[in-house]
Amino acid sequence: MKWFILVLMMGTYSDGSKDTFLFFEPEFNTVEQCQEYVYRQSPEIKRQMMIEYQGKSIEMVYCVREDKLKNILQPPGKNI
Repeated sequence: MKWFILVLMMGTYSDGSKDTFLFFEPEFNTVEQCQEYVYRQSPEIKRQMMIEYQGKSIEMVYCVREDKLKNILQPPGKNI
């Protein structure tokens, strides 16, 4: 099973949604590999998110298993 990096940004919109960013590359074979990468690359991840979201702060960074992505990213009551 592949693992990916999911970043949630600070702040919530009136509909309850949040800005999110999913890194499809690199992909990892274990959660430990993903966590180690995030730990080592956190300054670069932060820099990328500052550019992408015009200075908005990161709330949380997760390592997410591929089969769980649909449930995490799908709004309640919506089908992808």
